[in-house]
Amino acid sequence: MLLFGTLLGVLVFLTVQLTFRELNIKVLADRLDLGRVEAQRIAAAVADLGRDGPAVDFSRIRAQQQVITFLIRERLAMRVFIHHVEIVDRFGIRQLFVSNPPVTEEPVPSTPDLSFPDSWPAVGEQVVVAPLPGGEGAVKLGVSAQPILEDLTALRASLRRKIVLAATLAVGVLFTGLFYVLHLIRKNRALEHSRRSAERASYVGLLASGLAHEIRNPLNAMNMNLQMLEEELQALPGVTDGECAELLESTKSEIKRLEGLVNNFLAYARPAQPRFEAENLNAVVSEVARFLENDFRQHQVELQLDLEPLLPAVELDATQFKQALMNLLVNARQVLKGGGRVLVRTRAGAGGDILVDVEDDGPGIPAGLRERIFEVFFSSRGGGTGLGLPIARQIIERHGGKIEVDSVEGRGSTFRMHLPRHHAASVPATEATSR
Repeated sequence: MLLFGTLLGVLVFLTVQLTFRELNIKVLADRLDLGRVEAQRIAAAVADLGRDGPAVDFSRIRAQQQVITFLIRERLAMRVFIHHVEIVDRFGIRQLFVSNPPVTEEPVPSTPDLSFPDSWPAVGEQVVVAPLPGGEGAVKLGVSAQPILEDLTALRASLRRKIVLAATLAVGVLFTGLFYVLHLIRKNRALEHSRRSAERASYVGLLASGLAHEIRNPLNAMNMNLQMLEEELQALPGVTDGECAELLESTKSEIKRLEGLVNNFLAYARPAQPRFEAENLNAVVSEVARFLENDFRQHQVELQLDLEPLLPAVELDATQFKQALMNLLVNARQVLKGGGRVLVRTRAGAGGDILVDVEDDGPGIPAGLRERIFEVFFSSRGGGTGLGLPIARQIIERHGGKIEVDSVEGRGSTFRMHLPRHHAASVPATEATSR
C-alpha cells in the first residue's frame, strides 16, 4: 500500500510539472499570436488614415496623431501585455510612439523585460513587427513579460488548486474503491466459508441421524438380550454370578458408553437452537456442582465454588449451558488424579459480559496440543470421545460468547467462558432471583 501511494504521488508530481511547462509555452505563444494580430490590425488602420494615393503619407499620420493614438489605445485596452506601439517609416525613423499604459512624457524606448524562470523557454526580447502596405514602414509592438508572468502565476495557482483537489478526490475514490473491493473479497470469503460450513453441518447432521439409527437399534437389542441373559443365569441353580456378572456388567458398561458416544455425536452434529431466558447463573452452576458432587467424591477430586454475590441475571439456555459446564468439569476431573482440585468461579467482566472459569491443578495442556483440543474426535486420553470440549465450545458460541484456555504445564489449566448478558432474540425474562 505504501509503495502504491508513493508511485501514485510521483506520477501526479511529474504530471503537474509537465502540465505547468506546457502551460508556460502555450500562454507565451498565445500572447505573441495576439500581439501579431493586433500589430496587423493597427498597421491596416494606420495605412487607411495616412493613405494619400498609393503611398502612406506620414505627415497626415502626424497630423492625426491624437486620433491614431486614441484608436491604438482603444485596441490595447484589453492587451495589457503589449508594452508599447511604435510606427516607423521605411528608413526606420520613428513617426509615432504610444505606450501602454499611457505616460505623461514619451519614454525612451527600452528593451522589454522578458526574463523567465528556468522552466520557461528562452525567448529573449520580443518585438512583433507588422509591415505597412507598400513597404512604406512598419508597426512595431513591444511585448512585456511582466503581465504575462502575472497571468501565468494566476493560472498556475488556479491549476494547482484544481489539480490538488482532483488528485485528492481521485486518491479518495481509489482508496475507497480498493477498501470496498477488499471488503467484498472478505465478505465473499466469509459467505463461502459459511456456505461450506452449512453444507458440512447439514451433511454431518444427516450422517449422524443415519448412524444413530443404525447403531441405536442393535445397541437396544443387545441391552435387552443382556438383561434376559442375566435373568436366565440367575434362575439356573448352581451358577455362580461372580465371573458371569462381571462380564455382563462390563458389556453393559460398553453399551452405555456407545450410547453416550452416539448421543454426544448427535448433540454436536445437530445442535438445538438455544432458547434464551433470564437465569440466575450462580444457581445454575450450583445445580451442576450438586449433580457431579458424588462423581467427584468417588474419584477423590475436590470440587469448589467461588460464586460472586449479586451477580446480574444472564440470558441463556439453562439446559444447554449445563451441558457445556458439565463437559468442562468432567474433562477437568478426568485429567486429575486423586487429591486434585477443580474450582468453578463466576464474576462480572470488565466489558459487561459474565465470566465463568473452570480451573484445575492438573498436569496442564502441552503447548503443541492447545490448538487441537477443540477439534472433533481429538483426545489426548485413552478412551476419550473427543466430543466434550467441541460441544462445550459450540454451545457457548451459540450463546454469543467464547471460550479461552490458559494452561501451564505442570500447574494446571483454566477454561474461561465469556457470556453476554443479553441477546436480541430472547423470551421475556422471568424472575431469576426466585430460581
